[in-house]
Amino acid sequence: MFWLTIRQHRIQLVVTAALLAGFGLVLLVHGIGTADAAAGLSGGDLEAVLAERHQVLGLVIGWLPAVPLLVGLFWGAPVLAREFERGTHYLAWTQTVPRGRWLLLKLAWLGLLVTLAGLALGAMVTAWTATFAGTRFASRFGDNAVFASTGVAAGAWWLFAFMVGVAGGAVLRRMLPAMAVTVAVFLLAMVGVFTSRDEYAEPARVVSDEPMAMSTVDLLPAGVAWVDPAGREVEQVDGARCPVPRTYWDCMRDAGYRVVSYVHPPDRYWHFQWTEAGILLCGAVLLAGVAHQRVARRSV
Repeated sequence: MFWLTIRQHRIQLVVTAALLAGFGLVLLVHGIGTADAAAGLSGGDLEAVLAERHQVLGLVIGWLPAVPLLVGLFWGAPVLAREFERGTHYLAWTQTVPRGRWLLLKLAWLGLLVTLAGLALGAMVTAWTATFAGTRFASRFGDNAVFASTGVAAGAWWLFAFMVGVAGGAVLRRMLPAMAVTVAVFLLAMVGVFTSRDEYAEPARVVSDEPMAMSTVDLLPAGVAWVDPAGREVEQVDGARCPVPRTYWDCMRDAGYRVVSYVHPPDRYWHFQWTEAGILLCGAVLLAGVAHQRVARRSV
């Protein structure tokens, strides 16, 4: 069953392996170039060089969270939708292997492969960010795109997208509708997870005279408020009390106000990684259950 599954999906396997190898080579060459360019530099010169180097691949890295969608479209959706469209399920489901076992074995092997591919991509991106260690460009926690493309979350996103495609094909039984639903469901899930990620844990409360420079530290912001001179926390302050040309922050500080930042410190990175991976894994299991139910109860 393993070799039959690999043979049926060999094109996806070869293309994915080739793309991962090519992207890994690009990251390796760029990382080595960055290390060479930054050698012996410090301060503003180092910041300028790293900013220029990061900009080269920054846009590509920003789009990496959308890569699992391709897995859902070209790995997941064809698993069942193509069988239904071609009518090959009539042959597959009348063999000695029960249809439920047939599906579970296919999902197990393919799910393992796509998860390992996602983890491989996550490892490569993590290694690439390490070349910017000690600067804001090394952030893996405060950047949504990098967070979803590193650690165990990377593999979980690939598996989830794969199962979305499988479930879409099982329910709709046609490739194009299944692919359309895969796009919609995946994008909704991505927006939902990205906007609620700061709810994985209670944020730390930091009170200071200046706003925290989120772009220079590896923090996940969760909200901002004010503490008035009486010690009460308020969400908004009337800006009319701070006329130009004085800066807003100087004026607020002189008036006795302090800024409250709710953040998640970088040492929560792995806690958030495993939390997100668990959420996505639960979603993948539910979607696999939907696919199994549709296959097990459908008459040949």
